[in-house]
Amino acid sequence: MKVSYLATTITMAMLALAGCSSNTAAPQSEPFELNSSWIYLGPSDVPHDLKIDSASSSASFTDVAGTWASNWTLKSYDNDLHHFQLVFVSGSGSYLPTGDSLSASYELSGTLLTLQFAKGLATYPPLQGAGTCTSATDGMPLPDCKLYIKKN
Repeated sequence: MKVSYLATTITMAMLALAGCSSNTAAPQSEPFELNSSWIYLGPSDVPHDLKIDSASSSASFTDVAGTWASNWTLKSYDNDLHHFQLVFVSGSGSYLPTGDSLSASYELSGTLLTLQFAKGLATYPPLQGAGTCTSATDGMPLPDCKLYIKKN
């Protein structure tokens, strides 16, 4: 009698769990860890802000002097691999970056963000000069490397 009761209880629990799992939605992907507003620190471009909004899958670069702006779609991101991709949508003025799609590798250290960009979506660039964007050998700025600090 006890075995039958135990078997019935286990069967009912398994059916209840199976029913629960079939009615639930797929788990939400985790938010992009760079979802925020960022202030450009250098090393060589004009001062600008970067805003990433993973809820709307968008990113924008805006010149602080107001002479240019560019808008992008956040195509994909991976917090574990520290990668993301941007697809150009629109721009105004003589804006940076240009209208090509971009892939980026990044390092986030507290509120300091290092981005290493590459044109296109085929591969991710290796991150160089994290935290500095300058060459370890001669101190020169690294191409397509940008430093930001979190705005808020």
